[in-house]
Amino acid sequence: MIGGTRASGARRTAGKGRSRRAEATRKSGDERWAELLQVAAKTFASKGYSATTLQGIANDLGMLKGSLYYYIRTKEDLLFEVIQAVLVLAEERLSERVPVDGPAVERLEALVREHVVFLIEHLTETTVYLHEADQLSPERRAELPVHGFIARLEGLVVEGQEDGTIRADVDPRMGALVILGSANWVYRWYRPEGDLAPEEIADEIARTCRRSVEA
Repeated sequence: MIGGTRASGARRTAGKGRSRRAEATRKSGDERWAELLQVAAKTFASKGYSATTLQGIANDLGMLKGSLYYYIRTKEDLLFEVIQAVLVLAEERLSERVPVDGPAVERLEALVREHVVFLIEHLTETTVYLHEADQLSPERRAELPVHGFIARLEGLVVEGQEDGTIRADVDPRMGALVILGSANWVYRWYRPEGDLAPEEIADEIARTCRRSVEA
């Protein structure tokens, strides 16, 4: 009976996954969908999820509220789509720009640097993720592609301990979480009118993170 329950759950999950992939394919070339995500991200970031209404988003888009249901069913769906879109984009960016060879501590520094630059360049969307993801149900949060980044940081700490570039006394999991927390917090204090360019901020944060674990 336990095995049957798990199998049924797996089939339901697979069905949902196929349905969502089909929806994503349908929406991918839709300019109105891209505009909806952009407006929703700005509204969630400025007003917060709780104070945002679908009617308000529809008004900002100049469309009827009922037209939104062509794209999403609930406000939570829209929040999920905004967050998932920026996480997927971040993973693509990091995969393209972070080296896969060389001393682990140098690759960790490069990963943090690119991560911070991405956060700043996509400040609205990353603010929504970092500030509003808890508004999603546990089931929806579990679908977000976030665990791979933490595992990547943790793996670099382990590699660094093996190649001698990272101290042996650093707990890989704790070290990864501390580094991620330090990098992510930039969304709370960064201001475009500040004296430092995004790249300068990213360099400083990345160097600091590297020094915190370097052998």
